[in-house]
Amino acid sequence: MNIRDIFRFKIAIQTIKDYSKITIILTLLFMAMAAMYAGMYPAFKDTLTEMVEGGMSENYNFLEGASDMATYVGFLNLELYQMFWILILGILIGFIAASIMSKEIEGKTIDLLMSNPLSRKQIVFEKYIGLIPMILIINFATMLTVMGVTIAINEELNFANLYITHVVSVPYLLAVAALGILISVIIDEKMKASIIMIAILIGMFIFESISLMIPDYENMGLISITHYYNPYDILKLGKVDAVGVIVLFAFISSCLIAAMIYFEHRDIAVS
Repeated sequence: MNIRDIFRFKIAIQTIKDYSKITIILTLLFMAMAAMYAGMYPAFKDTLTEMVEGGMSENYNFLEGASDMATYVGFLNLELYQMFWILILGILIGFIAASIMSKEIEGKTIDLLMSNPLSRKQIVFEKYIGLIPMILIINFATMLTVMGVTIAINEELNFANLYITHVVSVPYLLAVAALGILISVIIDEKMKASIIMIAILIGMFIFESISLMIPDYENMGLISITHYYNPYDILKLGKVDAVGVIVLFAFISSCLIAAMIYFEHRDIAVS
């Protein structure tokens, strides 16, 4: 194998091209959602204040920062980041990642993929690398949308904290993608792999929610990757969980290494 082939990232570049339309669609979707939620805050501000004063925020205590939902930061955290970012975007990224290798096997195109002068490990790694631009584009386009709408409606928001919130969300989304890649090399059927991935993410979200609601089960959240990314603390206080970031990168490395080793040694029917 020529060393130049290793660093040309042909498969990664092709993966970026293959998912370019999906990247554009998801970027526009989350920009629209960000614009909608940020823009509708002034209309709901008084209602939210009444809800908090009436103790209704306790109904949302399964989400971080629910008690601060009447403020602009708290509203963004609850409506945009806790639900659409952590859960919905996580599910979408996971769905895509979990099908990225399994669809090649199921569609009998894996032999064409492996005809490249690259090792199986390199193929898996490049497929993962090909998903990173999608994550970055969706992430920072949404951030710019929130900034623009915030200025337009004249609300207060620390843009440095907003920037850090999106920067720290990158390892969380990369962790989701890495888990998806691992599932994708184990499960041959695209839809089955994606459904399993979605079930795992929802399960993790539920575990973290239970840990927030019931003190006796607070350690349950430790097995969920959502536990290690808390947008509220960053958005409100600029407080980054450094240990959480380290855990996410360790999780990414573990999933990728396991995926590459498993794919390297598994039997694949190429015809």
